Amino acid sequence: MDQFAGPDMNDFKAGVTTKKARKLRRRDSSMRFGVFWPYSRTLIPSATIAERNPDVLELDNHIQLAQAAEAVGIDFALVADGYAPASAENSKIGFQDPSTNAVILAVPLLLATKHLGIISTMHTRFLHPVVIARLGAHLDWVGGGRWGWNVVNGFRPHEARLFGSDGKMDDDGGYGVADEAMQVIKALWAATTDEVHHQGPNFKVDGRIRRPVPETLPLLVSAASSGRGRSFAAKHCDYLFATPLDAKDIIDIGTELQAEAAAMNNETPQILVLSDIFIRDEPGRAREEYEALVNSQDPEAERAWKSHLARVAHAGRKPGDVMTFLGTVDEVAEQIITLRRDSGITGLMLRLPLWAREEALRLAPVFALLEKAGVWTPPAARDYSW
Repeated sequence: MDQFAGPDMNDFKAGVTTKKARKLRRRDSSMRFGVFWPYSRTLIPSATIAERNPDVLELDNHIQLAQAAEAVGIDFALVADGYAPASAENSKIGFQDPSTNAVILAVPLLLATKHLGIISTMHTRFLHPVVIARLGAHLDWVGGGRWGWNVVNGFRPHEARLFGSDGKMDDDGGYGVADEAMQVIKALWAATTDEVHHQGPNFKVDGRIRRPVPETLPLLVSAASSGRGRSFAAKHCDYLFATPLDAKDIIDIGTELQAEAAAMNNETPQILVLSDIFIRDEPGRAREEYEALVNSQDPEAERAWKSHLARVAHAGRKPGDVMTFLGTVDEVAEQIITLRRDSGITGLMLRLPLWAREEALRLAPVFALLEKAGVWTPPAARDYSW
């Protein structure tokens, strides 16, 4: 594993000096796999997990994980982001604080890889659409079409207060603002010489941004559990980032999205299912270790976080519930194959509770079995398409 020992100057040059073609947008039968990026030391409010994970503010750790993910066949990484810690308890254990900035971190990750897509979170409630358009255009340029935007409307009260708001969301959950922002941003990206003239309830824009602008529209992702949010995704996005727990949930969400998209004469967004994955060699070991990690959550930090999640959780579900793939290589591969057969799922966003590069490398033999089963094609065989 010495090839993943860390970045040097050649690693950082790789992404910009060797690419010739832009990352393609293609729909085919092959599943796509992303990594829900470890933007803080632990993605679960547990000091035990934080102690076992690398330092989130050491850039080499991110570079090594990105290169390992690309080597095993991961298609992209989604980097979440936020502005304010939810509670002092969270900060004490390294949960979401400190954390990386999704725009800034995208640059070294793009430069240290050749094919991995990087999806950055930016909030339409907190950033003006001109700023988002300008940042996104340059990230698209740096990555040669390998950058995407995770569109977040900004729904956390503690973050709204940081910006001087009362923390209350609009009646439609902020999607009216997000919809108008998206219209402006798409227009700015499409304007190579003509100016954009927009006057709306939330934004006034007159002019155009300096080039470069994207040659093709960047990949757009939105996480939503409400009907209004899914309507937004059907109107604007390539992927809906969701947390169904079983095949029936996936089918139900897909049916809803298909109806929304058809009403707009749009192509139906594909679904990215957030899921924890934990692989160990010995039978029974993965579940035992994973459950011990989940049960190690700090009570105060967990309570603070779940009180937030309760606002966006699906009816009848516990806040924070996600799908899990646990077991040996053979068991995890079979779990994914079965879910694919039963639901038709096309995309998984994998969360690594322990996120050292060695954990990412455990995915390689799983992907080999998925390829053998005909549900996955290596990215190189499909021109590293999104």
